[in-house]
Amino acid sequence: MNSAKIIAKITEKWPVKVLSLAAAIIISVFYRMNNLETRFFTVPLIIQSSETLIPAASFPSAVRISLRGEADGIQPILEEDIEAFIDLGRYTLEGNYRVPVQIRKRGSALGVEPLEISVLPIEIPLLLEQMETKNINVFPVFYGTVADGFELTYQSLIPGSITVTGPRSVLENHIEFYTEIINLDRRYDDFSIMVNIVNDNHLISILGNRMLEFRGSIKRIAREEEEKEEENGELLQ
Repeated sequence: MNSAKIIAKITEKWPVKVLSLAAAIIISVFYRMNNLETRFFTVPLIIQSSETLIPAASFPSAVRISLRGEADGIQPILEEDIEAFIDLGRYTLEGNYRVPVQIRKRGSALGVEPLEISVLPIEIPLLLEQMETKNINVFPVFYGTVADGFELTYQSLIPGSITVTGPRSVLENHIEFYTEIINLDRRYDDFSIMVNIVNDNHLISILGNRMLEFRGSIKRIAREEEEKEEENGELLQ
């Protein structure tokens, strides 16, 4: 059989052959897709802040991720190797925005095929404001009272103020911080302890160390004062 007859034989009824080949490919793809598995988990939402703007209202701290692929491919993927983030770098003016959530693969997620990654929600509504820095005073919070016959005569926090960053409107209304509870109950001598700063606002970040040193001086009440109190008590009777 010469080459002309071979070519003629191959091209004979070629539309039918092309359609059959395309149908076979489609069936193969559908079969493969139907045999893919889906896996769900939750990952933290990372904020890539701009130089000047930061979120000024609450936003989701995590998003839901779905992985779709072959079981042998998606099961070994570690949750920390799928990063969900929003990039604020392109925003320059204060205002309300809907910022798309982006996905970054690393580690065990690299090179896995087929792999479809979906995220919910796909956008995050954000109020962005100017980021500012401010020094704010810190005040101690006490529990209990010192031992009978003693008094707290001196107290200090070192340092007495902290530097924080946050959105403009939030820092305008935040005028002081407090420490965790310092127990004075039945103390009768000088003491020094390290205490944490209580920060309930996740939009405000404390720069540097969150620990402060509290120093307290406790002295016995002067005897003269005790006698005066006793005399005053007798007079009242």
